[in-house]
Amino acid sequence: MLPALMLASLNAWSDDIMSTYQLAAEQDPKYRAAINIYDAENARLGVGRAGLLPFLGADAGTNRRNQKNSSNDDIPGLDGEADFNIESWSVEFSQALFDAPAWQVYQQAKINVEKAAFDLSAATQELIYRVASVYGLALVAQENLRVSEAEKNALAEQLELDKERLNVGLGTVTNLYATESRYSLAVTNVIEADFSLRDALVALKELTGQEPGELKVIAKDKPPLDPPSPDNLDYWVETSLNNNLDYLAAQRTVEIADREVARIKAGHLPTLDLVARHSNIDADGSLSGSGRVSENTDVGLQLGIPLIQGWGVVAGTKEARALYQAALQDQEGIRRNVDRQSRSAYQALKSGISRLQALKSAVKAGNSTVEAKREGFQAGVNTNVEVLDAVRDLYGSERDYIQAKYQFMLSTLQLKLVAGNLSVNDLEVVNSWLE
Repeated sequence: MLPALMLASLNAWSDDIMSTYQLAAEQDPKYRAAINIYDAENARLGVGRAGLLPFLGADAGTNRRNQKNSSNDDIPGLDGEADFNIESWSVEFSQALFDAPAWQVYQQAKINVEKAAFDLSAATQELIYRVASVYGLALVAQENLRVSEAEKNALAEQLELDKERLNVGLGTVTNLYATESRYSLAVTNVIEADFSLRDALVALKELTGQEPGELKVIAKDKPPLDPPSPDNLDYWVETSLNNNLDYLAAQRTVEIADREVARIKAGHLPTLDLVARHSNIDADGSLSGSGRVSENTDVGLQLGIPLIQGWGVVAGTKEARALYQAALQDQEGIRRNVDRQSRSAYQALKSGISRLQALKSAVKAGNSTVEAKREGFQAGVNTNVEVLDAVRDLYGSERDYIQAKYQFMLSTLQLKLVAGNLSVNDLEVVNSWLE
């Protein structure tokens, strides 16, 4: 029986994995933040490019000047006092011809855009996997509640049978106490399963921003127990090392750190700019009484040569080299992790097939065993404890089977996630396993 929390939300949004993914793509804060970071890095490329593009600026001003001059010789036109206005304007153009630090900043910005693209693709694939994981946990919680309810009901029937047998003198108090103990534990399991389901539904709400509706379940004949395609460990390891998005992003981080070393070292180099300036100064008076208009145009090259910088370039280069080495170590750590994860995901998928087959058989055998033990108990062949153990083993196998289905579903996605080629199509395949 489903808890009231789920029954009250049947009219919320659609209840399969794909609708959950569509909502998560619109509402999940982590994924939306990744999109914003990607947009920011693209905008930063323009900032880096600006250091290499021409600069054109203009300024204008007006002021009132009070001028007083005096000399020992009292020369007319040089001595005296005058008040007049001065209006001026200028236009300046400059173009960097050689600026190594600015060039490195631009190259860093381009690599940052590549890294941001990898990060966004990784966030997209991580969202696909996260949706399957969170929705799958809710499915497991829902099925565990169903199994716990069934186990409680089965023990309730056994408890009634023990009471009847005790009343007619065929049972024992020991058997009754044993069954009551198992029944109390089953009630506790139902309470815990109900809490787990409620928590799983809240996790879905956290992902989508909306109350979840009724969940579907994995069909009895699903998932198909297909091996990886291709079924070759070396292929998946090699593909992961070539295409894993976290590893590709780490490679770009190393390139950015290398460019940072070059940028700081370039602080020792001169800069060369083409500079053109046109100015106009209009004064409506002077000491001589007449105004004057001055107009100048200058075109030339401007060379800047750093001489003493307080050893800042040396210290900065040392720091950048250390950070470059740290980026290399991070890249190597990610490479090793990708190698391990690809092998683990492949083996998990392979072993999951055998585990699911074994647990499916165990559930089938468990049902037969419970039925046989109950008949044997009523006939006096089997003990009460044997019946209780059979019930425990059956529902334990069912819980393990549910969990194994969930793990197999995730393993199919995780192998492709590590390999960097997980897509929405893969999520649609998983969604087709639900009913």
